[in-house]
Amino acid sequence: MSASSVPIPPPNRPSVSLSAIHDAHGEGPWVHRLIENAQSFGDVICDLPGTASPALWRPNGDEFVAVLEGRYEVEIEELGTFQAEEDAFICVPKGHSARFQVQGDGPAVRVSVRHPSAQALPADRRTSAERRSAHSVIPTVLPRRDAPGGFAPNRPFLTLAQLKEAHGPAPWTHRVIANEVFMTNLIYQMPAPLPAGHWHSDCDEWWMIREGELEWGFDGIGTHRVKRGDFVCAPRGYLHRIHVIGDVPGIRMPTVLPDVPHPGPDVYGYARRGIPGFP
Repeated sequence: MSASSVPIPPPNRPSVSLSAIHDAHGEGPWVHRLIENAQSFGDVICDLPGTASPALWRPNGDEFVAVLEGRYEVEIEELGTFQAEEDAFICVPKGHSARFQVQGDGPAVRVSVRHPSAQALPADRRTSAERRSAHSVIPTVLPRRDAPGGFAPNRPFLTLAQLKEAHGPAPWTHRVIANEVFMTNLIYQMPAPLPAGHWHSDCDEWWMIREGELEWGFDGIGTHRVKRGDFVCAPRGYLHRIHVIGDVPGIRMPTVLPDVPHPGPDVYGYARRGIPGFP
């Protein structure tokens, strides 16, 4: 139950702010279901100072974590221990256990993204290789040095500051996570007019906003202005038009199916939604 009188926002809202989620749940600890669809679950997790999660591993899916507030010490079995502050991005490959401990005097907030079928099991005495063998797990492909700065997808630890240094000024994009069920990019764009837009017949798409101010226009849903700390969800079939507004670049992080088609506004079909004459 919510610790305040503010209603808890349901999953998959066209837009919602982190501050609204904070207001609804009150003081931590709490877990908020942000996104719930066929390819990914997204939970916002608020942890109190000094707390640590149990060491968990997943036999059937990677976990992507973005730190939004505060600071964590993140220990990933066989891959290292990392100090993760705001705008740190973590990939926990399947078969490896991970543990998150809050550092400092304040709470910390992270987003956990994984496939809906990805189990979380307590770590045991086995090595990650032994667990993968016992559970017939094909290991996640670890990073290769074939991207700017060597920051290929699925790195155990990566920061926005590292990516800015490697890529330079906007505009640019960077693939942060790439697995068989979802992908996450970081898109750094300059202000621009509203584009023609696109839609997806196969899945929802959702975003974390990490810098600047952006505007989303949805057929049949309306227009939403968002800024750092906000989240946006485009339901399957709804055309969306995205642009950065104001006078500074904006950063958004979409999560969507790998290599999903992006049909434009001139394409119609049984899956198109939000306009007269279509379901």
